[in-house]
Amino acid sequence: MTLTQGRVAKASEAHARLPKVSTSAISAWTKGERLPGSYAALNAFLTAVEKAAALPRGRLDDERSNLRRLLEAARGEKPTEPPAEVTTLRVRDADPLELMVHRARTTEGGNAVPAYIDRDVDDGLRRALSRVGQDGGVLLLVGDSTAGKTRCAYEAMSTVLPDHLLFVPADAGDLSDTVDALTRAASQGEDCLLWLDDAERFLTGPTALGLPDLRRLRAARAVVLGTMRARIRRDLPACELTRLAEEFQVSRLWSPGEIERTHREWRTNRDGRLRLALRQADDFGIAESLAAGPELWHMLRGASVVGGNPRGAALVSAAIDLALAGWATPVALEVLEELHEDYLPGTNKQLIGPEPLTDALTWATEPRLGATRLLIPDGTGFRAFDYLVDAYLRDRQPSPELLPKRIWDTALRHGDDQQRFSIAVAAHANDRVDIAVRSLGPLAEAGDVEALRALGVICQRRDLDEAAQWLRLATDTGDSLAMRLMGNLRLRRSDHQGAQDWYRRAARAGDEVCQAYGVPAVTKATPDTRVATPTAPVPDSAEQGGTAVKESKDGEEEEWYDEDKAWEPAPRTMRVLQAAFSILADEAYDAAVEAGDTRVNLRDNYVPVLSELPVVTWGQDRQWRRRMARCFDDLADDIEKGNWPEPTCTGEEMAMHLVMPRAADLVSDDPELVAEWTKGLPETSEDYDFDICYDFLQDTDVLFLFEPWSQGIENPDNPTHQILGIAGLEADEWFEPFGPESRDPARGFRR
Repeated sequence: MTLTQGRVAKASEAHARLPKVSTSAISAWTKGERLPGSYAALNAFLTAVEKAAALPRGRLDDERSNLRRLLEAARGEKPTEPPAEVTTLRVRDADPLELMVHRARTTEGGNAVPAYIDRDVDDGLRRALSRVGQDGGVLLLVGDSTAGKTRCAYEAMSTVLPDHLLFVPADAGDLSDTVDALTRAASQGEDCLLWLDDAERFLTGPTALGLPDLRRLRAARAVVLGTMRARIRRDLPACELTRLAEEFQVSRLWSPGEIERTHREWRTNRDGRLRLALRQADDFGIAESLAAGPELWHMLRGASVVGGNPRGAALVSAAIDLALAGWATPVALEVLEELHEDYLPGTNKQLIGPEPLTDALTWATEPRLGATRLLIPDGTGFRAFDYLVDAYLRDRQPSPELLPKRIWDTALRHGDDQQRFSIAVAAHANDRVDIAVRSLGPLAEAGDVEALRALGVICQRRDLDEAAQWLRLATDTGDSLAMRLMGNLRLRRSDHQGAQDWYRRAARAGDEVCQAYGVPAVTKATPDTRVATPTAPVPDSAEQGGTAVKESKDGEEEEWYDEDKAWEPAPRTMRVLQAAFSILADEAYDAAVEAGDTRVNLRDNYVPVLSELPVVTWGQDRQWRRRMARCFDDLADDIEKGNWPEPTCTGEEMAMHLVMPRAADLVSDDPELVAEWTKGLPETSEDYDFDICYDFLQDTDVLFLFEPWSQGIENPDNPTHQILGIAGLEADEWFEPFGPESRDPARGFRR
């Protein structure tokens, strides 16, 4: 096929994010009559050439770089190459080892990255990546060290988004430059992905990824893909990235299905590493066995003996404790030398005959099984293999006594401003509020809002007044998250009005959670809304008590509650409820088409029904939204069949919550339509008493998702979740039946 200017111009129309390029513009550029008006136009032209010539996206990247420099020189512009510290490349060109995928036991041929075994989480993760690929979003993989998080994320993005431009900051200090470079690339039509392996490194400290950065990334429609170890995710104080992220759990121990897939791979390729991992699968995950984690842990625990390597083990143990104290950067050898004597066994350290320091360091840093080291050289210092840090905590739980005073003192003495936040998080995990205050106090006194807010959270463990003082200082800077946290604190003290006031302030300051909390549950039906006239029979009664009318002493009729009388919704009430369910179902189906797979919100992408659901659902895909629409239909169908609308899953509980005020609005706003629906049904004193219906028909657990103080309650690891015993609040579980399946799984969708 001949590549013509017309074909290129036509191909440029296919990319919604890039400007269109006309044949006249292409002609003028090729003849040298004028320059492209911007790099975005030049990038659009090259992208269209790739498409018209059936080349893979990015095939002309070298030409892009050269032509960009020439264009900037011709226009007298300052070059806009990203800083040297920011790694930028196409996803398909990324090396898994450079992205910090753990090396496996290396084969004789030098292969350190074995064939990928599909994980159970892959399908959901890849669907989510596909969904956010065009419009952006935050995805976070959480699990233990060597569970396979990074490899899973790498394989997912390589499969789903190979043409995205990948941005990889080295550390938090490079984050600002990375976000700048990414937003520039996005403004020129690039689809961008920000890679945050061990994302906790970027979430605390003066250069942390904050709400302004996340809003810039959202405006750039960037994908943020990160990983985080489970223990750190559990202990991390509130932050914006984890609130916005869709989380995926990657288990350390593999499921039967994953093990079966490993068996199949072993039978096909006879990789001896897989055979060994399968033998250990009852006790260790496949990924951790491939990374030689269990062997290194066993080696470390057996080294502190006469004739062993007690000094080498002491160096590694000191590095492990510093990591547990929040030391997130490489540790200088001088610091390990200073501390390690405390880790030699016995009171007389020389009786065990420790080896010389040089031999100890050689032993600790020697590569094992072609995979990794106990102590990993990193720049000018060393860090403990992260598997060893997690393995240490499997034998011991975090506690105030977990780490010796000398470790905390050393970490505080050597830590810079960035490090102090990591130390505070570690102190929080170990219930050492005193250490957290020592760590963040100097920064808070200097007015650092991140430090003020963090202390406001951490100090709640020992003194609510002290916590309120820190949060008050943070709110004085206009920090919306601190305002929400202040509302939570007021609620803990049973000051409901004070909590409401702070939540309103947070909403005005831009806090999405509080904005969602303050929105009415439903919008009113439009006057011309019409549905087919319901024909539901009156449902059977239930043994729940009811109201009756009796004559009072002064002759007036009054309602009273009769515990011996079975309560049932009035026929007219049920007819209106059925109509309201049908109306909301239609609106929800329309909303699923309108929103598709894009994330909704309360501002620039407000979608009726979907934006009125809890924030935890805003990023769900079109199919999830159709299932939510079907919940309204299912409850309407219950009434059609003569039954009460009884929710069978969390989605139906939410549908019940939304329908009550909608039904009340229909009665007050459109009485003629209601009269048409209820014609021929008997009138009672209980007609349209939706408050009583709500009390009898609605379980309110799902409403926790609307409360600012309960953010994260859907997570099974959340303490409030565990105390209350609530299940089914995670968005992926909304349509799982509470008990035996009572709906026909093959019932399909009405629309």
